[in-house]
Formats: sequence, structure tokens, C-alpha cells
Amino acid sequence: MPQAARSVIFHALVGLAAPIVLAACSGDSAAPEDGTGDLEGTVSCEQDPRVDPDQGLAKAGDLGVLSFRLAQAEPAPPAKGNNTFHLDITDASGAPMAGALKVDLKMPDHGHGTSIKPQVSFDPATDEWTVDSLYLFMPGVWRIQLEAYDAGASATPLDRTALFFCIEG
Repeated sequence: MPQAARSVIFHALVGLAAPIVLAACSGDSAAPEDGTGDLEGTVSCEQDPRVDPDQGLAKAGDLGVLSFRLAQAEPAPPAKGNNTFHLDITDASGAPMAGALKVDLKMPDHGHGTSIKPQVSFDPATDEWTVDSLYLFMPGVWRIQLEAYDAGASATPLDRTALFFCIEG
């Protein structure tokens, strides 16, 4: 087949595929076959077994060293747009973890994160961590990965956990 013909076919296929790719991450596509949406493009993941409750959520770390508790979410429940989480992170004796906290947001069903990096701070007066600018920009299940590090800035986390939230839309 001549090069010119291959080029025309390639560009035609790209032109057909582009709308499909763009619709995959928009709320304007038809309902998925798994029942997580409706024909008007809304998403409902409330019944997804991965989704955690929001207020007062407490989880043991994956490595069994720390406990992570979501003391407060603003707004509550978490919603599309900017969110703020207030977390208590404690060791087995109940002492607060005051080292460093890394936060990563992802949509596991879409394979992407967010363009805005969350801001993390620790208040020694209240022993509470604040994670601000949790930008959950689209409906669906979001995974918020928390990794806690000791004050010595070790490359290996002391412990970690993941929180899962449903953003309706």
C-alpha cells in the first residue's frame, strides 16, 4: 500500500478514536455497563465496596505501626472540587506522629491523578495533620494514599494507608 494511502487511513482512524478517548474521562458519556452511572452521564459510586465512610474514619496502617483517623472533612462528605482533611496519626501507644506525611490522589478506575498538589501541614498544638487542596475534580472513586515518615526523613515510610471516597456527580 502506498505511503499516502496509509497516512490517510491512519489519520481517519485517529479522527474516529479521539472522541472516544475524550469521552472516557468526561461525565458526558452514556452509562457504563457496570451500573455506576445513568444515561444522563451522572456517576454514583456510593455502593462501591472500596468506598470508606468519611467522618470519623479510622484505619490501621498497612504495616501495623500507625493508626490513621480522618477527624474532619471539609466539605463533609467530600465533594467535587477542593477539599480539606484533618487527620490524627498515632502510634500504638497513642502518641502523635509528627514526622512527615506524603499524600497522593488517584482515580483507580481511570488511572490518573490530579494536577494540583495537596498541601500538608502539622499543628503541634493540636497534634493534627491538615491536608488542603485535595482537588477531586471529577465524579467517581478517588484513592487518597497516605504515607507517614519519621522525623529523620527516612526514604522508607513508617506506615501507609489508602482512603477511598466517592465523588457523586
